[in-house]
This record gives sequence, C-alpha cells and structure tokens, in this order.
Amino acid sequence: MSRSSRWRTEGGLKISELAHLCQVSTRSLRYYEEQGLLLPARNAAGHRQYEARDASCVSFIQRLYGAGLPSDLIRTVVQEWKLPGSAPRIEALLRTRHAELSVEAEELQAKLTGLEAVLNAVTSNN
Repeated sequence: MSRSSRWRTEGGLKISELAHLCQVSTRSLRYYEEQGLLLPARNAAGHRQYEARDASCVSFIQRLYGAGLPSDLIRTVVQEWKLPGSAPRIEALLRTRHAELSVEAEELQAKLTGLEAVLNAVTSNN
C-alpha cells in the first residue's frame, strides 16, 4: 500500500505528513490556516486532518506568495479557486494585480532614473 493511499484510509494526513509531502514547515501550514487559506478537519482529539488534495492547494498558495501577492488577495484567490468555474474570476483578480505591479514598477523605474541623475551630478562635481 502506498503512503498516500494509507493516509487516505486512515482518515487524512497529519500536519507533519502534509508538511513533508509539500516540503513546507508545519508553521507555514498553521499560518495558512490562521489566514483562512487552509481549513483542515479536526479529529476527536482536535488534531488537524488534511486531505490529499490539500497538497495541491498548498502548492498553489506557495506560488501565489512567491509571486508577491499579499495575504488578503491570496485568501480571495484561494477561496475562488475552490469553486467550480472560477478560472475567469481568478484571471481577472490576477490581471488586476499584474496591472498594479506594472504601475509600481514604472514608478520605481522613474525613481531609479532620478537617483542615477543625482548620482551623476554628485560624482561629476568631485
């Protein structure tokens, strides 16, 4: 019996098992739960029980954080991701964020250009 099928027949994955499977810390999984990104079931003893499909959710969350999205937007995207037919809504959210970051990048580039001009002026006066 494979590990994943053993986990499913035992009622789910423990937090340490999901962390190992996803190569993240248990602290990250707890943080995702605090942020409302993961909602594990609890057994009678109160221990978290994750489903195998939560591994793909964790991977998706990691990619969103890696792309620099803030927690509140990630929460919205993940909630949408769990709904059928959500791809167009997710795409709209991500395109909006992309446009915002593009504006920020242009503003930052303008500041860098201005700083370079100041640096050139300072160094040419020495």
